[in-house]
Amino acid sequence: MEETLHCGQPKDREVDPEVIAQRRKLFDEYVMPFLNMVYSLTRKYSSHPSHVQENYTQVLSTLYRGINTYNPERPIRTWLHICTKRKVFEIERNRNRYENSIDDSHDVYLLADDEIEGDHVSSNAMCIANYRELYNDDILAVIDSMTPIHRDALLLQLEGHSLKEIAEIERKKGTLESGNIDTIKSRLFLARQKLKKELTRDGIRRTHKADEESPADDDTEDD
Repeated sequence: MEETLHCGQPKDREVDPEVIAQRRKLFDEYVMPFLNMVYSLTRKYSSHPSHVQENYTQVLSTLYRGINTYNPERPIRTWLHICTKRKVFEIERNRNRYENSIDDSHDVYLLADDEIEGDHVSSNAMCIANYRELYNDDILAVIDSMTPIHRDALLLQLEGHSLKEIAEIERKKGTLESGNIDTIKSRLFLARQKLKKELTRDGIRRTHKADEESPADDDTEDD
């Protein structure tokens, strides 16, 4: 069963002093250390530089009011990224200036070129429960066509897991005989190469015959 990622706000009636104190504590713990990240994301998704500061203020207000909905079992940077993105899109749509200028499918080459080495959160941060909401049908078709070991490694890193965490998850699932990070790197490389090979930068599926001649997902790996 799919899990929904919440960025929502508690009801207005939940404004007693204890709730406010808890909200402030959670905000200080989870949001304050990432203010630079939130500002950078706000700037990235704003349609014009003149909107950034106002958007940033509204994003922080939304994060503060909705921090009680954050599930500490999820990566905080992923939650912040998605909530910031959603709020900025909402603000821009309300200004009637954004329209369709940003596509949720993203730049596929950014998706495919994210670092394999680092323990970072992808610029397309998402979670496995909701990735189908973020990408178009062509991207989803390519992801679905990957073998499970390549697809899962890609989705886990996009969700914000480190290479070590991915290796441990895969080991527990029985798809990795040891916690070999090099094997995870190999799987990520093959998954990203497949994205580049089968999709244009705009996330449209290419039409060519090369796929039948060199199936990318048939590579064998040694753990």
